[in-house]
Amino acid sequence: MNYIAQCLEKFRALPEPIKNRLGGFEVLRNIKKLEEKYDVQLSFLVVLAAIGEISLDGISKYAEKKFGFSEEDAFDLRSDIIREVFSLLLFNDEQPVMSEVELKEEFSKGIIKLLTDNAAAENINFSIFSLFSKNGALQENLSNILLENQEIITSERIIIEEKESSATISNWLKDFIKINGSEMFDELKMAEYLSSSVNAKKLKQADKDLLRRLFKLYRNLSFFPDSMGNNPIEDWQIIPVDRVEANKKVSKPGVFQDALDDNQPIISSVPSPAPLNTQKLEDIPLDELKAALTQYAHGSLEYKAVKQEIEHLKKKK
Repeated sequence: MNYIAQCLEKFRALPEPIKNRLGGFEVLRNIKKLEEKYDVQLSFLVVLAAIGEISLDGISKYAEKKFGFSEEDAFDLRSDIIREVFSLLLFNDEQPVMSEVELKEEFSKGIIKLLTDNAAAENINFSIFSLFSKNGALQENLSNILLENQEIITSERIIIEEKESSATISNWLKDFIKINGSEMFDELKMAEYLSSSVNAKKLKQADKDLLRRLFKLYRNLSFFPDSMGNNPIEDWQIIPVDRVEANKKVSKPGVFQDALDDNQPIISSVPSPAPLNTQKLEDIPLDELKAALTQYAHGSLEYKAVKQEIEHLKKKK
């Protein structure tokens, strides 16, 4: 069995909800849109990422190698694929999705409730990822709304430009950004700010805990998808949610074998699964691929993946 056939077999073995969503109209439409935007064929790349042959972080490296993309273009492609393809795995058809107007209203006036109510936060997260896939500008819109939120979040007032001011979400975020800059930050930066900054160090622990959740929300939202790191997709969240470890799904390792890299893992920080027989794509006979094409429904993701590889190999001959 050649490499492409092996990958498609693994795709067939995915749980039905995942496979059906990836092969559904919305995902296929988004893939086509991205193919037109970047002038490359992406179906097989989506299959590889879906089955874990490459990690979501590894999409950039794949694009640099296979498509000859610059580092910047490869990063943009990765972000678009995560947003418009894989983020759609985070919600199901039965889950109610808020409108953009409703979501913006929540970010304007309802953040305190979302930071203190896990059930409400979970529901909003579904809506956020769903709407992100339809409107690329929404992420920046919500981030700007959050930065202007006038809800009072702590019992102590805050000093802004040497003046005592209301302890609003907006003022706390602006103070945090003033001290830590506008780049993505980690847990250490949050801890340092909460323990040693002039405004935060005087707070009660409950207020500090709430601010920590606010800063996580700001980071998750403003720096998505990089803020998700190597977390499995099912653990992604914009609004922080406390989850009981025992109830968390068991997920596969976040780093996998790169199909183009002779079985060398993209990142070696965690163990990779047993490698497949990675026969180079260029060595697979076209007749085998043409025969494989007949096994899949016309227009399906699998069909498009095989067809695109046939076209790719024809150009190589």
